[in-house]
Amino acid sequence: MRSRFSRSTRRASALLAAVGVLALGGPTAPAMAQTVGPPELDESKVAPPGLQQFNYPQKQACMQGNPGGGLIEEKPWSQLVLGYERAHEQGFRGQGKTVAVIDTGVNPHPRLQHGLRDGGSSIPKGGALTDCDGHGTIVAGIIAADEDPTNQTGYVGVAPDAAIVSIRQSSSLFVEDETNKTVGNTRTMAQAINRAVAEGADVINISQSSCQPIAQAANPNNEGNQELQTAVKQAYDAGVVIVVAAGNVGGACQANPTGSPTTAVLPAWFDDYVLTVSSVNEQGAPSDFNVAGPWVDVAAPGENLVTLDPGNGGTGLASQIAHGADGQLGPIEGTSFAAPYVSGLAVLIKQKFEAEGKQLSPKEIMDRIKQTALHPGGSNGRNDIVGYGVIDVEAALGDVVPSEWGKQEPPQKQARLGADVIPQPDYPALIIALGGAGAGIAAIVFTAFLTNAVRNVRARTRGDR
Repeated sequence: MRSRFSRSTRRASALLAAVGVLALGGPTAPAMAQTVGPPELDESKVAPPGLQQFNYPQKQACMQGNPGGGLIEEKPWSQLVLGYERAHEQGFRGQGKTVAVIDTGVNPHPRLQHGLRDGGSSIPKGGALTDCDGHGTIVAGIIAADEDPTNQTGYVGVAPDAAIVSIRQSSSLFVEDETNKTVGNTRTMAQAINRAVAEGADVINISQSSCQPIAQAANPNNEGNQELQTAVKQAYDAGVVIVVAAGNVGGACQANPTGSPTTAVLPAWFDDYVLTVSSVNEQGAPSDFNVAGPWVDVAAPGENLVTLDPGNGGTGLASQIAHGADGQLGPIEGTSFAAPYVSGLAVLIKQKFEAEGKQLSPKEIMDRIKQTALHPGGSNGRNDIVGYGVIDVEAALGDVVPSEWGKQEPPQKQARLGADVIPQPDYPALIIALGGAGAGIAAIVFTAFLTNAVRNVRARTRGDR
């Protein structure tokens, strides 16, 4: 099932479940969206403990990198707004942590070599370190891209020292002829989560989703959905933080009536165990393509992004990708690419607090991210479009959140002074202070003098008598 992966003119209160995936169509990549299909109930196709294998034919060639490299000197707005480089300066870069990217695979970009490994694939051809669509490479780059060794660009991932384990669970390029299904479903997503836990993931990023009617999502007899729910709960119980994209309006997913959703989005539907992320633009406004729903938790930058060139053999950066069959260039955007910013933040939180001797549970990490976000209007500081608001990296790493009150002291706020400012005595304030003190002393002296004079007068009066 396919839908456009561009800005929708519909309001963000509409609901979608779309897997953002990229396909070939130009020097970088065209963009389209695809929902994860319904669960495959043929048990003979399941190959536990690995991933279900699909032998669908490949309909398009794999995306190739830009032969010109791609040089973007300026730091992207998302990086400047979130300010996660301040955490890097303090030594928190994701060292010793692993993020599982459950997606379309990850191409081994030169700036994505730190601990990148193959975690398994539903697509036999190429393995998980092949990304024909390019989507998973973008996600991995936002999480863990290294600094440019030539210092020609300022782009860097949120947790550049974190290891990435790629699990190739879906692709829009491999299509079954008779049914027109693409690779990936709720069952393989569940299997991929189980693989991620077995691979030692600290955080799992899922920039994919399945759009279903509420009745189907809530049906206890839906085997694929039940497997997915079991997988996310077991990962959560094992201490793994799962971050998922909210999805983009369009395609097979129907818009929900306000306050009364009729369409569910999975895995966001299992909100107790996952952190769901929507998108905002450069002005901080919610993106028009956002999926709204009570399961949305926070928001992060998701429009006009800069990323690693996601094509096979890519070495540089990209700020645009080719959209649709005609290959027209357009911005890199989608809730798929907002989610990895939050995954990177979860890694930094884990690393920082473990360095302090504290083991935070997934709930504590998720609560910390939500409670320190820049809250929008709405009941209890949230709404169904951006959840609790845009993430605040510095606050999430440093603040004492409400759920921790009484457990630790709040950090001391330090006054900041520019390096070019030389402190000078504040003479007017000093004069006022001294003047006030002098006035007080004068008042005391005058009162004592007046009291003594009154006593003398009374004494003379008594003597006259």
